[in-house]
Formats: sequence, C-alpha cells, structure tokens
Amino acid sequence: MKNSKLIISFFHIILFLLISCKNEVKYEVAKNGIEYYFFQNIDTSKTGNPGDYYLVEMIGQREDDSVFINSYELGNKIKLVRSKPPFHSQFNDALSMLSIGDSVIFKISADSFFIPLGQSIPKYLKKGEKLKFTMAVKDILAPQQHLLLMYENELLKMEEYLGLKKWNYLTDSATGIKYEIITKGNGKIAKNGDEAEITYLLTYLNGKIINRTKPGDKLKFIVGSTDYISALSVLSKLAAEGSKIQALIPFAEGFGENGSAYVDPYATLILEMEILKINTK
Repeated sequence: MKNSKLIISFFHIILFLLISCKNEVKYEVAKNGIEYYFFQNIDTSKTGNPGDYYLVEMIGQREDDSVFINSYELGNKIKLVRSKPPFHSQFNDALSMLSIGDSVIFKISADSFFIPLGQSIPKYLKKGEKLKFTMAVKDILAPQQHLLLMYENELLKMEEYLGLKKWNYLTDSATGIKYEIITKGNGKIAKNGDEAEITYLLTYLNGKIINRTKPGDKLKFIVGSTDYISALSVLSKLAAEGSKIQALIPFAEGFGENGSAYVDPYATLILEMEILKINTK
C-alpha cells in the first residue's frame, strides 16, 4: 500500500511540474500533426505492431488542464489497442511511436482519441478540442500474449470465487466450465441435435443480473447450435434431464473477447440452469 501511494505521488508530482512549466515544454511536431514531448525515450526493440495491446499509465487533460482520465484513480492500467490497416487515426499513429518504458506527452484532437475506441466524444469535450495525454508505457502485448494473460487472470479469479463460495464442483476439461449439480436428473443426457428446454439465470460474478427466463417461461434451443452461448449446450450434455446446475462460465464459452450489447468483453459469468426436458432427435 505504501509503495502504491509513493508511485501515485511521484506521477502527480511530474504532472504538476509539467502543468506548471507548460510554457517551457518544447513540443516537437510529427508530419501527421501530432505534438509530442518525450521525457523518457527508451531506445529498445520492444516496439509494438498493429493489433497489439498497449498497457499504459495515463492522465488525460483538456485544453484548460482539467483531468478527464486518470489511470491511478481507476486503479488499473489503461489498455489501448493499436488498430490494423486500413484503419487510421492520429492516436493510432501516436501509439506507433512508443516502446516499452517510454514516458511521453501527446497532444491530439478529441476526435482521434475517442472515435478509434468506438466511443462517441463525451458532451463535456468540444469536437476537435486538443487533448493532452501524459503516459508511461508499461507493456506491449501481441494479441496471443494478451489472450493468454486474460485466460490466466480469469483462472485466478474463478479459483478465488469458488474458494469463497465453497462449491462442490466438477470441471469440464474441454471447456474449463466449472459446475455443480444441485439436483440430479433422471439420467437422460442430451446430444447434439436434440432440443433442450431450460430455465436459467445469468449473472456477473458480483450477482448483477444479465438475463433470465421469466417466471413460468422456458427457453428452447437445439443442443450444439450457435444460436446461444456454447455453455448452454455444454451443460445440457453434462447433466441429465431434470437436473438443476450452477456453473462458472469462462468468457470463451460465454460472450467471448468482444462481449455483446449487454455483456462486457471477457466477462466471466454465473449460470443457474434447470434442464426441464430433452426432446430427442
């Protein structure tokens, strides 16, 4: 805890000095119009490529120096994805200038920061407003490295959750789904192509409800189809008709790396499910 406070204080001291001496900072200007100032430029070969993930500590400021992004207050490094051609943005160009260990200030337009992230420009910012980003590059991960890191982090999170809840669970080795059969069914197991009738409750780990069947209603789906998350089919083949199950669903068997309109990317989920009936093909 003491070390984290020291790091935060150190970064804010740098920020204060840069704000106080902003007229003394001599920015260079790239051909694409990016204004930049390196106060630490590490000459290494650890540069990124299109598609890579940049893990950065970052403070974003408006033209009046008010802060709108602060990774230290968020408690996590900010993850930025360098997009692939033919997509182009000024912010993407800024990332291409960075190596692991670099500390830099960039000045770019608000449009070039938020639009590449798939976000609309917040109402508190003016279109075309010049934003200042003070950032330190902590790591650059290739897509496969990043995916592996997400898997590792998720496994730790799942084990912590199960330890707290004390489930008497089994693990499906093919998918990593961890499940507990609360009530055993009659022995009739589904196979691909069968129709399953179920009720379910889908939540995040914190209990926030994502979706559920309404009282008196049920969901019918073809086992093995891609109409719904794969976890439904997997569990329908692991537990018998009449079973009640609770399961911990890795993101790969849920909504994946991209999430959906109502589910976060890389979301680990809890599924409570009752297999009402299996209609054989």
